[in-house]
Amino acid sequence: MTWDLRLGDCLEGLAALPDKSVDHVITDPPFTQRTSENARRSRCNAERAIDREGRFIDFDGIVPGAFVPELLRVSRRWVIAFCALEQLGEYAEAAGASGWIRSGVWIKDNGAPQFTGDRPAQGSEGVAIMHPEGKKRWNGGGKRATWTGSVEKDAREIGHPTPKPVALMEALVRDFTDPGETILDPFAGSGTTGVAAVRLGRKFIGWERDPKYHAIAAKRLAGTKEQLGLLERVRLKHEQGSLL
Repeated sequence: MTWDLRLGDCLEGLAALPDKSVDHVITDPPFTQRTSENARRSRCNAERAIDREGRFIDFDGIVPGAFVPELLRVSRRWVIAFCALEQLGEYAEAAGASGWIRSGVWIKDNGAPQFTGDRPAQGSEGVAIMHPEGKKRWNGGGKRATWTGSVEKDAREIGHPTPKPVALMEALVRDFTDPGETILDPFAGSGTTGVAAVRLGRKFIGWERDPKYHAIAAKRLAGTKEQLGLLERVRLKHEQGSLL
């Protein structure tokens, strides 16, 4: 199995997983209910979001306490979740003293301005970094938990309002996981975590409850595997040719 993308509610799916059945969780859950409602509040806001950012959030927010304990239960190592900066305290509370490690941040070097101009734009997102009890290890050494990168500008082309850039997700996969390990994303969306995992030689399990996003993610994952297969065939052909 390289990847397994399941259609359905992740909260039901997680409950069926045994303890420590995956190596890591890397996910981008819905943010606060306020975030979702603000993006839908008016036709004007919706049109502006679609035109400028490709964002029209058609899903509801979720409370960290509803799923973080389950993520820590099923993971052997790291649990990494994007969130609004204001939510980091909620994630720490949901993880508890034994699960909370620290806060990270993704700095958006090309984020959208505040279109109303009446307050500063949000220039970054939080990265909640958690770990079940036990020995901790990552590949980043002593570097800071800060990742800088561009917002995905092809949201409309991808077909999802809030896709993370593949380069960002690959950076997290490299920093926290090892080749051959299994990464779980219970909020798969357009499948970017899975794409990064497959590209870097990890296995992937995901859930997405919206059929249209599930179809988008499945197509992207299948395309990634096909591209890797083509590259491998080209590499083997080149090596065979050099031996002749």
